Amino acid sequence: MVAHRLTALVALLAVPSHALLPLAARAPVHLRPSKAPRLAPVKLMSEEEAAAAPSKGLIARRLPILTWAPQLTSARIIGDIIAGLTVATVLIPQGMSYATVAGLNPIVGLYCYVPLLVYAAMGTSSFVSVGPVALVSTTLHGMIAYVPEPAARLALASCLMFWGGALAVVVGLLNWGKVVDVVPHDVLSAFTTSAVLNIMFTQIGNLFQIQVASSHAPIVMLRNALVGLPNAKPFTACISAAAMALLVAMKKLPLHSWLGAPKAVPPSIFGSIGPFVTMALFTAVNAALGLNGRFGLQEVGIVPSGLPKITPAITHPQLSKHIKDVAVIAFVMLTETLAMGKALAARAGQVVDNSQEFVAMGLANMAGSFFKTYSSAGSFSRSAVVVSTGGSSQLAGIVTAASVALTLTFFTPYFTHVPKAVLAACLIIAVSGLVDLNRLQTLWRENKFAFGMYFGYMGLMLSLGAAEGLMASVVVYYIARLAGAPLSDTGRPLKRPLIFEKLIARTPAALQFWDSKCDDDGVCGVETFDDEA
Repeated sequence: MVAHRLTALVALLAVPSHALLPLAARAPVHLRPSKAPRLAPVKLMSEEEAAAAPSKGLIARRLPILTWAPQLTSARIIGDIIAGLTVATVLIPQGMSYATVAGLNPIVGLYCYVPLLVYAAMGTSSFVSVGPVALVSTTLHGMIAYVPEPAARLALASCLMFWGGALAVVVGLLNWGKVVDVVPHDVLSAFTTSAVLNIMFTQIGNLFQIQVASSHAPIVMLRNALVGLPNAKPFTACISAAAMALLVAMKKLPLHSWLGAPKAVPPSIFGSIGPFVTMALFTAVNAALGLNGRFGLQEVGIVPSGLPKITPAITHPQLSKHIKDVAVIAFVMLTETLAMGKALAARAGQVVDNSQEFVAMGLANMAGSFFKTYSSAGSFSRSAVVVSTGGSSQLAGIVTAASVALTLTFFTPYFTHVPKAVLAACLIIAVSGLVDLNRLQTLWRENKFAFGMYFGYMGLMLSLGAAEGLMASVVVYYIARLAGAPLSDTGRPLKRPLIFEKLIARTPAALQFWDSKCDDDGVCGVETFDDEA
């Protein structure tokens, strides 16, 4: 019975997104998505321009949904529904996986429907998809891991979410968007790479089903995992390897041509829904064959059913010890979200109001904190899915939020049999592409000192923890800069960020726009995105 109902879940969230794509292609002419190029000149609004804009009332500026909703056409609605459903199939396994990274119950990662709805109403980017993300999750883990009781740990995470959001709102209302520019490019890149390693360290225990003592410092987590590795469960390790193999196969194999999928179906769709298909498949097999009872395969276990109740998250006994953590959470959340807005604005000729983005993300987190979840930010991978599946507005975010809420209402009892090893496999495959190897190669070729500094930043973050390591790295960078050290971030523009290339690699129009702003060496003019953020 459980296997049959899990199949129903797959049908609810996965099948419609595939079926609607060819359906859209066969729809009447006036309902088909437009084939006109979506690229248009980008106008990025500075903080001063946004504040002084006379043609836009305060309500219209703070609620962009009042502007874009009346402009929706039948074709755009179809595209947004397809994108929203597809993103939901990506969000479900990602959200559960990222919640485990943060040290929370996996189901907490799906309580993000409120931030999705708030950002859909207030965000100025049409394509950014918010929710649990890798960088915020691994950063938060080091802040709350010391709390032993799960409920108290979640309460602290929600409290940090509220005050991080409040700080973002203040920064936005004061037009202090340039605060995110304090952290240089190489430090941010090292922070991302360190976060990937930290996530992998935290998931070793689930991959091999061993006990790993938690720690604030990622390098200590790795040591603890290696100590317990001799006690690994071979069957669980095999399940982890099989799940990774399936994920890689769905991402790399030419399934689009093998299955003869219609041209309306983007080739990247199979890799995008790979985590959902993998999770559903292994969950159904586990439930049907009783792998937990026969081989001791660890499951997620019983999770709360239905939608969470409203719970105040403004105060917490430990809040006074986490003032700096509030600032770090806000910074990571805003930096990742703004990166999404910048990378995807090239696709639709949008006016991106940075101050409003700060306010939107801040209020989304403040509202979400009352629903037993943790900090949300713009997701690289899910935003890319919105683009590749034809989304054109935040209606896609509303559809995703509704899909997640329906899943929580009707299907949470069947998450009991989700193998923890499969969630860990999905997570590791998802974040592995965030390591900026091209940046390391460039630094090694052009600036050996900066190359060494890069690993110095990583060393600080892995030994001190994400928050402390990030702040220490910024201090080290500026001391080195004042001393006249040959840092790569000074004296010449930066190469285009690798993560942007990965994000829009399947969006030719956006790549064409980006390339038009870069010279033959791949060096991009900073005027492309000098929007105060």
